[in-house]
Amino acid sequence: VEVTEIIDEPSPSQERFLDADEIESLISNATRPSVKVQLQSLSQKIRRDGHALKRMEESHEKVQAAETGTAAAVTATTEGGKKEEERNSNVEKVIETPTAAAASIPADTPIQVLNSRTPSMKYQTFPKFSYDTGGYDSPKVTIYIFLKDIKSLAKENITCDFTASSFDLKVHNYIDGLNYRRIVDNLDKDIVPEKSKIIIKNDKIIIKLQKCKGEYGSYDSWTDLTSKKTKESKSKSKADPAGSIMDLMKDMYESGDDNMKKMIGETMMKQREGKLGDGAGGMGDMGGMGGMGGMGGL
Repeated sequence: VEVTEIIDEPSPSQERFLDADEIESLISNATRPSVKVQLQSLSQKIRRDGHALKRMEESHEKVQAAETGTAAAVTATTEGGKKEEERNSNVEKVIETPTAAAASIPADTPIQVLNSRTPSMKYQTFPKFSYDTGGYDSPKVTIYIFLKDIKSLAKENITCDFTASSFDLKVHNYIDGLNYRRIVDNLDKDIVPEKSKIIIKNDKIIIKLQKCKGEYGSYDSWTDLTSKKTKESKSKSKADPAGSIMDLMKDMYESGDDNMKKMIGETMMKQREGKLGDGAGGMGDMGGMGGMGGMGGL
């Protein structure tokens, strides 16, 4: 008599769990932190796939069980007589079919979004952040975002979108599936988007914002990363240069000492009375600002 050994092949979900177990066994032997991060990420993904397949397999088994039970009931009805058949024919057959919930990820499994850009994605703020607006006539504003081992993350998971007045930095699928974002949409001055860039180092991301050149050929001077003015007021200042100078005067008045406020107040009063062109000398008394030519355009 020939004996054939029957070996049960593992189900698709069991295959996933076995793969995850073997990958996890490699983590303890890895010495580089970046390699451990990648192995851990791969293991978590495969194990989530295994849980999803397991639920679908269980749902499929329930469907088969329901179909088998229905067939048995029909056979028993035929053998038992017409009345039993009629009674069972009024019983609705309920078959559980796989649904989206059947393939959902268990609640105890860490959720990790891979290369996803859905609007509903949740973001966290970066833990450490600093910036340098540069000195006089410097061409760049430099921003530092600190994240451990960020260079080991796939480049496609790090993006930064630039506009003339904003930047939007996103990091997806970091350690444990965390997503980070930093968006600034009202920069102190306009930038050149096509010349701005990001640089990825071992433990930080460096954002380089290219400054625009001013009216006299030098780069704009930044006093902060973001502007104290709204976008609307900045647009009005560009459209009305005289109004922009007046806004500057108001800022100097509000932030100046008593002498500065007195001189600005006297100059503005002479302007209203039309005396700036009658030998008043404009704002020459203010020292270093005589070149404003009396502000006759105001």
